[in-house]
Amino acid sequence: MSGAECSPKNLTLSLTIPAITVQDATPLEGDNIRDLTVRKEEEDDGCETDSEDNSIEQDEEIRTKNEPAKFDSSVFESDAAAKATPMSDRNNAIPAEYQAAEDEWEAVETITPGTGGDVPVIVGSLILYEEVLSHFQSTNLTEYIKDIKTSVQRTALGKLKHYLFGPPKLASELHEERNFVFTLGLCPFDNSCSIHCKILQTVYRQLTGNKFDCPRYGSHWEQIGFQGNDPVTDLRGMGMLALLPALNFLTDNKTLPLAREIYRLSLHETQNFPFFVMSINITRIALQAMREGCLNRECNKRKQVLPILNIFYVGLFYYLFQIWKQQHKTIRDSGFVIKDLEQFAKKHPKQILHNLNLYFAEKKSPKQSPSNSTHRKQAATSHNTNLTFASVCEMKPKAEEPSL
Repeated sequence: MSGAECSPKNLTLSLTIPAITVQDATPLEGDNIRDLTVRKEEEDDGCETDSEDNSIEQDEEIRTKNEPAKFDSSVFESDAAAKATPMSDRNNAIPAEYQAAEDEWEAVETITPGTGGDVPVIVGSLILYEEVLSHFQSTNLTEYIKDIKTSVQRTALGKLKHYLFGPPKLASELHEERNFVFTLGLCPFDNSCSIHCKILQTVYRQLTGNKFDCPRYGSHWEQIGFQGNDPVTDLRGMGMLALLPALNFLTDNKTLPLAREIYRLSLHETQNFPFFVMSINITRIALQAMREGCLNRECNKRKQVLPILNIFYVGLFYYLFQIWKQQHKTIRDSGFVIKDLEQFAKKHPKQILHNLNLYFAEKKSPKQSPSNSTHRKQAATSHNTNLTFASVCEMKPKAEEPSL
């Protein structure tokens, strides 16, 4: 078969080749080729260096996380050497001024905050009534004996009346204790005596609830019913006896709740009154009742004098509290008619003590004595429906009758 015959039977394949566009077809020759080669090698070296640096940094981070922290042993060696150094050598190494400051700080036992201005206060311990009583019993008070007045002077008719209808005489074995009580009324406050100062601090803290002692002078004393910055000025008429029944009132767990209840009333918005000045007046009334023999029967019965005076003081304060609260008395009602309270105390000392006993019985077992409260209210108002009170510290002692 010839080629011409087979041509029609030949298969024709057609391939489509995409066009390739060459932006710069200019050949590189000579230095251009070498420059390109050098730049390529530098780029390759830079990438390898960065990669190696990053790898090294990562390895370091991994080792740092896995390895335990290392401490400078020289720090511990220096501390150990300091501890091993004798105290005397260390003190010698400290400058004198720093050592003095350290000694002064170590000598401080308590915090001494101020309560106003630059006056510091200390945290002192409260003083007990028994401790104060022991102090006065061991103090020489003979210089005041000649000035005490244990009874009132009466006319011949008054003596006869007192003998027939008056209270019994005080037992002779109680005369010494009675004289002791009256000498306390002449014993002045002594600023140099720590016991005297502690009494003031104790009554202040017991009433206010403060944990710190207060300055000796200041307006804070008016908060508990004194009349000025110095409470001693209110004590001159009664001496240390003005504080002793009050101290017993405020440190006895049995009577302290009553004392604080009376104190709260003294701070009332409308029924307020100066607590401590009223307390001093009540002490004066109790002492005058003892001077006139009104407490002799009770003293002879219990064979005590000062404890009877203290409980009579509490009874009078409680009686005053009832009148003041129930009759809605205010300071405007105060006047010289507080003398009526004094007269009632002298005529009915037994009722004063009875009312107080009812109060304690009710507090001890309130469920068993529901009628006590009503009975005490009736007793408080039965003899004093028109009773008002004098301004504090205005009452003068009753004039003594001239002797024959």
